[in-house]
Amino acid sequence: MELDVVPAESLLEPPYDGNVAHLLERGAAEDPDAVAIEHAGESITYREFGEGVSQFAAGLRELGIEAGDRVGVYMPNGIPFCTVIWACCHAGVIASPLNPEYRRREIEYQLDHADTEAVIVAGDAEDHVREAVETLETDIVSATAAADHVSVPDLGAGDSTVDIVDREDDDVLLQPYTSGTTGQPKGVLLTHRNFRVQIVQSVSSYSAGPIDGDGIIVLPMYHITGLLGMMVSLCAGRTLHLLRPDQWDPDRVLEKLDEHDIPAFNAVAAMFVDLLEAYDPDEYDLSSLVRAGQGGDKLPAPIQQQFEEAFDASLSEGYGLTETTATTHTIRWSTLGNRPGSVGQPVGHTRSKIVDGDGNEVGVMEEGEILIAGPQVMKGYYGNPEANEAVFTDDGFFRTGDIGMRDEDNYYYIVGREKEMILTAGYNVYPREVENLLYEHPQIHEAAVFGVPDDRRGETVAAAISPKEGADLTEDDIKRYILGELAPYKHPRLVEIRRDLPKTGSGKIRKTMLLDEFIQEHELES
Repeated sequence: MELDVVPAESLLEPPYDGNVAHLLERGAAEDPDAVAIEHAGESITYREFGEGVSQFAAGLRELGIEAGDRVGVYMPNGIPFCTVIWACCHAGVIASPLNPEYRRREIEYQLDHADTEAVIVAGDAEDHVREAVETLETDIVSATAAADHVSVPDLGAGDSTVDIVDREDDDVLLQPYTSGTTGQPKGVLLTHRNFRVQIVQSVSSYSAGPIDGDGIIVLPMYHITGLLGMMVSLCAGRTLHLLRPDQWDPDRVLEKLDEHDIPAFNAVAAMFVDLLEAYDPDEYDLSSLVRAGQGGDKLPAPIQQQFEEAFDASLSEGYGLTETTATTHTIRWSTLGNRPGSVGQPVGHTRSKIVDGDGNEVGVMEEGEILIAGPQVMKGYYGNPEANEAVFTDDGFFRTGDIGMRDEDNYYYIVGREKEMILTAGYNVYPREVENLLYEHPQIHEAAVFGVPDDRRGETVAAAISPKEGADLTEDDIKRYILGELAPYKHPRLVEIRRDLPKTGSGKIRKTMLLDEFIQEHELES
């Protein structure tokens, strides 16, 4: 398929301005009978998808849910999830996606904090939601027809439709929640403008780029990266193949890439580690694969090199947060090509700088906190004026909490999270440096480095690793390996070898869980 170049300005003017749902209409108009989404053997055309979105938007109105109201979305990746998110957008309703691995306490907190009118659930998850809403004035809507509650299929069964509801740039489209690594999760207010600039950038770049083809999402769509990827793909008129990260199977991903000649995809570091181990060039033909992108956890340099050699495709990093509607920096759109270890230059509409503790900009390759400003930065945190005051500077920049550097060509490098930095006996240790070294070890599959309490040093370095199959490693072997390569204060005093490391729904290693387990197992005083 030969694509027509889509000028960015054409996606910012009528009839595509206002509600972002107009951009979906544009994507569907390219070829209404083309397959929009495929998942688990089921597929839906753009025409069918658009009709389902409009009918469910009308169903929300039947329930008394109006523009500006909020609904929770507790569903895994799948066609119903996509339908619900776009129907909320269509109706001007604010969707608040929940991690489908959440249980009663976590669900109750988010639904209550977000002031939701209803929560839309997958049929097999209703029990957890039913317990959570016992004390809330929140209705349950099921994605499954044979359910105890009103269902999405019921609401979409009639002939009623509703026009796309007018929305202003500053109106909130989505309210995802931060991971809550410090304190309770915060509701992030992302507007139609936030999403539009990200979608326009991606659609314009895709249509003007050297590759085209189907898309695939392996990341969770309750998370901003997966959700934005879904929206971008459908606004570009592509066929989108979905997989569920909670059913992660690297062989299944490789099969999809082979079967559908998919030229590009995004994943997190742990997924690339698994894909490398599962890949057999005699079994899979991935000649159509041109590039892969990584965000989230820092990509270990050895994994990047091994992937590019094995797959004959570029693997580049990007950077962004929930609060910035995903991408703020990327190698993909950087002007001087790839630079290993860098997350790239700021994307075209982004302003970025690095400052010291007093807010003064630092020099080239000096460490400081990364600050972001631009049209993709959130409106603020929901109902949290104190956090908003703390996170925005007087000149309107968002404080990321990430420590980084930039070179003379404005390429950025992530050193680590400010809150993850380990202060041991007066020395600063960034886990990323130690983790990179561990990933260079030929017998290590995955690694996580973090700080644990220490009576003498304040904190000390700890590491949890999972070995490759057939490896013969001891904890002392790992300590000696790091002592031979890094300064002594950076080596982990505590090392554990585990079969697997715990992960979040998006595939990131759960360091907070490891820390809690280390404290308990080693009887450390937190």
